[in-house]
Amino acid sequence: MRVEGLPKIALAVLILAACTTADHGAANDTNAARARVDTTTVTTHEMVEALSRDVKASERDLAATEDSVYVFIGATDSTTLLLKKAHATWEQYRKLECDAIRVAFAEGSMAPVAQMECWIDLTDDHRKFVAQEYGYMRDGGPPPPPARPPR
Repeated sequence: MRVEGLPKIALAVLILAACTTADHGAANDTNAARARVDTTTVTTHEMVEALSRDVKASERDLAATEDSVYVFIGATDSTTLLLKKAHATWEQYRKLECDAIRVAFAEGSMAPVAQMECWIDLTDDHRKFVAQEYGYMRDGGPPPPPARPPR
């Protein structure tokens, strides 16, 4: 056996173990398991309405996080200008990524639901990234050490 293949085999074993591990209670409940228990019918329209509220809340949280960073950096600081440029580029990425998700579901009524879930997930991930990477500016401490690539 070649040594180069060992990481791939280890990853395959890890995935297999994770996928075959027994469920241990309600804390590990999956959406599919909850769906079997809940017999309430929810229409696509109701899902879209609920997700619309979640999209707005997610965007509001991201804006608040970014604003809190901008306040401590200063409106004319070059970092703020670069962050605003990066945010505009990220918004384009988010739109294209979630539009691609919608197209993938274009044949069904779940297309807007999938697109909105993508929008929420990417927005929440970006908010967490901004808070983690630039939160030190609010706290007045030194910047975090650069993340190391996985081995």
